[in-house]
Amino acid sequence: MKHDDLITDELFGASSKFGSTSRRKFISRSVAVGASSLSIPFISKIAQASSTVNVLAFGGYEEPGMLTAFEEKTGIKVNLKIHDGSDEEMIALMQTSAPGTFDVITPTSAYIPKAVEDGIIAELDPSDFPLDDYFNLIANWPPVWKSGKLYAVVNRFGYYGITYNYEKFSESDVSSYDILFDPSVKGRVALFDWFLPNMGCLSKYNGNKKPYDLTASEFSALGETLMKLRPQVGLVGNTSQVTQAMAGGSYDLAIAGEWVQAGMYDDGLPFKALVPEQGGVTWDQAVCVSAKTPNKENAIKFVQYVTGPTFQSKLAIAKTYYSMVPNKKAAVMLPEDKRELLNLSNIEKFDEIFMANLSPRKSPDNRDEWMASWEKFKNA
Repeated sequence: MKHDDLITDELFGASSKFGSTSRRKFISRSVAVGASSLSIPFISKIAQASSTVNVLAFGGYEEPGMLTAFEEKTGIKVNLKIHDGSDEEMIALMQTSAPGTFDVITPTSAYIPKAVEDGIIAELDPSDFPLDDYFNLIANWPPVWKSGKLYAVVNRFGYYGITYNYEKFSESDVSSYDILFDPSVKGRVALFDWFLPNMGCLSKYNGNKKPYDLTASEFSALGETLMKLRPQVGLVGNTSQVTQAMAGGSYDLAIAGEWVQAGMYDDGLPFKALVPEQGGVTWDQAVCVSAKTPNKENAIKFVQYVTGPTFQSKLAIAKTYYSMVPNKKAAVMLPEDKRELLNLSNIEKFDEIFMANLSPRKSPDNRDEWMASWEKFKNA
């Protein structure tokens, strides 16, 4: 069945409006990224529904109003578990749990190729999903396709570049990663404790157009660049530690993106973000279906909903953290100030101007060497 046949325009249509809830302060929002909870009780109509879908997702899906339209229009109860661990743990849970325990998961697309190779996730029919409404680059995102077959659909993404205090630095100041190595910012740089985005951005800084596909000499040079940065870095921490420290004024610069900047900026804190001239790397979440699910029809309907504009327009400005969204219809549903904040104002030129300078984050073939290099950096 095609997408339009399965779910009505009323469910996915741009006329639907997302609820207006008061925003929590950014510090609370950053802590909420790691919150783990089950879905709230359902209204009587849904509670009596005989069909369900079991979803393991990162934060945002649990917020009020996110899944209401799906449950009310389809009669499918969403059994939601919010995941506060790693992508590897999320995929392992689907792989090792009994069939049907988790019908749908939302890992980073960098982990999709290995999940496909291991037979963990199901092939999807591209015609079931609104990919024609997507930014072209995201619709054809390399990690979710294998041999011309689709295995996941991205529904949330963003970038790592530089997040900076605009009261201390101009856009010109931070237009290159050179600023991170300037003696004047020694000790004022904060990094999130994850090797893939940090080393990926520094690889772009070194001039590698494919930042995760490096020769031995290129990888050696990356290690040298990483160690050169070490004296500049005053904090390597988790999401809440870094964001709280920056919000409190302890640090001025980070290798990060709109998901940090938008929350602080929205709360009146003096931070902005940009992709430096050398480029940046992406982050994303891609929705996929278990290869062993006995509940594939409901799982597909759920993926259709979360790749549609109504859900994505809410997800873009979730209290957990902001994100860019790939469905262009969702982008135009956002208020103009939010579109500008998320680099979605000019959607017609988004692919050629904004995304052209970004590389998909991926898991490198010599992953263990990358991790060892990151540990050496942290322990220096």
